[in-house]
Amino acid sequence: MTTPHLAGDNRTSRFVLSTKAGFRAVIALLKSLFGRNRHQAAVLRLYAGIVEQARHPAFYTASAYTALAGEGRGVPDTVEGRFEVVTLHAWLVMRRLAAEGPDLAALNQALFDHMFTDLDFSLRELGASEMVVGKKVKDLGTHFYGRADAYESGLKAPAPALEAALDRNLFGSTLPDGPEVAAVAAYVRASADRLGAMPLADILARGPVFAAPPVL
Repeated sequence: MTTPHLAGDNRTSRFVLSTKAGFRAVIALLKSLFGRNRHQAAVLRLYAGIVEQARHPAFYTASAYTALAGEGRGVPDTVEGRFEVVTLHAWLVMRRLAAEGPDLAALNQALFDHMFTDLDFSLRELGASEMVVGKKVKDLGTHFYGRADAYESGLKAPAPALEAALDRNLFGSTLPDGPEVAAVAAYVRASADRLGAMPLADILARGPVFAAPPVL
């Protein structure tokens, strides 16, 4: 899976400006680069809001030990657990953008690309090797689409479809009780409603606003 940089492509252009085809190709490239830069500020605001909410301690177990032991009420406070919480919030934002129609498809893709570029960078900072990072990012990208499909189907279906999807995917190795899963499901529904009620201009200008984190 490729994760192109939003800032643009630094490769040297080999197009020949003296030909019409070469000129058109350069214009197309410049439009593409300007388009990415046009989305960049909105992408950074959207992603910052996603990460800020996903970092809230209310979502996580008290310690890594309780997560490994299969105990605790929240999501394991591990790299994988934090990815799951970011994924949940990124899906909420991306579905809101998708509701505006195909005009925002490029912005949604830019947000996805930025998320995985940041994940790639974070894994490298943790000391993972080139080979490990590439495989891990590819696997997590596949997991993202699987989670998004499960959450979307669960949100549209009657309860307890969403609860089952969250129990299966979000909580990982922990064994949450019914009330904890129900609390997160209620949070997801409230956040989807809140984002749906926000004008698009406000979301792009100020970033996403989610519901209050659940009490687990």
